[in-house]
Amino acid sequence: MKSKLLDLATWLMVACALVVTAAVARREFFPAPAAAAQPDTDPRPVDNWKELAAAGQRMGPASAPVQIVEFSDFQCPFCATFAETLRKVRAKHPDRVAVLYRHYPIQEIHPYARTAALAAECAGEQGRFEAYHDRLFAQQDSIGSKAWERFAADAGVRDVDAFTRCVREERLLAKVDRDAKLAGESGIRLTPSIVIDGTLIPGALSEAELEKWITGRPR
Repeated sequence: MKSKLLDLATWLMVACALVVTAAVARREFFPAPAAAAQPDTDPRPVDNWKELAAAGQRMGPASAPVQIVEFSDFQCPFCATFAETLRKVRAKHPDRVAVLYRHYPIQEIHPYARTAALAAECAGEQGRFEAYHDRLFAQQDSIGSKAWERFAADAGVRDVDAFTRCVREERLLAKVDRDAKLAGESGIRLTPSIVIDGTLIPGALSEAELEKWITGRPR
């Protein structure tokens, strides 16, 4: 009986040793993944404000004292939410606030965003950028399945044939790509991101937060 108990104790010690060894080996050879680095969301100054504000699709009056440069992606859900926030704020301050929309399609996760940006620029050639922009965000789930021409018709683009040629020829992609390149060079890593009077503010702000930047310019 004593011999059996000793054998059992020995077996248990061996089993525990094997478990501990396996745990150590797993920790050494298969370490837990490090937490993904989070982009910096703190407001910060940019050195190229004039360059950022020198182009883009303007939504609102050129004379507005507050010009917001927005870098956005038509397939980004946060961008769709923020587009509605901007619309509400512009409606409250129609003469005070304007938006300069610039493209930053993140193709790695949004495969149709770059072409959506191209289509919006083609609609812009007929003065319908903002309407097309609104349709894309309102029907974001349809991007990739709904034809660009149908978005164009919904947005009131008059010459849909010319629009189709514009999208097919891709001649305005260079403009989209210039915006994306400038975003990267300016340290922008998130969509949406806005720049107001030389200050970069990454991420989607709430309406109340955006109002503070428009009226009080918090620092």
